[in-house]
Amino acid sequence: MDGQKSREALLDFLQYVAQKGLMAPATARARKAAVGKVLGILDERESRDVTSIDLDAVMQRFGHLQGKGYTPDSLVTYKSRVRSALDDFASYVKNPLAFKPNVQSRERKSSASPKTTANSPKNISEDLTPDTPRQSISAVAGPMASSILPIPIRADLTIYIQGLPFDLTASEAKKIASVVQAMANPSVT
Repeated sequence: MDGQKSREALLDFLQYVAQKGLMAPATARARKAAVGKVLGILDERESRDVTSIDLDAVMQRFGHLQGKGYTPDSLVTYKSRVRSALDDFASYVKNPLAFKPNVQSRERKSSASPKTTANSPKNISEDLTPDTPRQSISAVAGPMASSILPIPIRADLTIYIQGLPFDLTASEAKKIASVVQAMANPSVT
């Protein structure tokens, strides 16, 4: 990484930041995988200085060449990872002594709660196995609803519903109740 700006130097850089603890190893691996795939379409001349590429054009080419294997959302994720890797790499090459990776720390969600957002509905039952406790189910809704509503359903079991809007209508409540009823296991009485 002696001032080189090649694709290989970028991949070495991502390995370096993970080894030195400058970036979470999982983040570095994810960026390295995205860089390897996306920038893998560049010819030898283009890959000599990856800091000067037009990432939008490269992503468009990647989509045409490899797009069948990726969803639109995964292409957006790849572009974001490559952009972050390129930005950090350019910053490092410019001034290695002042380098600080641009990583955003995100609040970790408990592994027991489903990762559902208002824009991406998910079947909550997909996260449940016979060994998964049902008490950790929560529904997520709009930003106005931040309170958690505990509902004791047995002596040893309380469920929590989060994200109910403050202006919940009766028809919306019936819709939620229908989803919960669909979760019931008919073989358990």
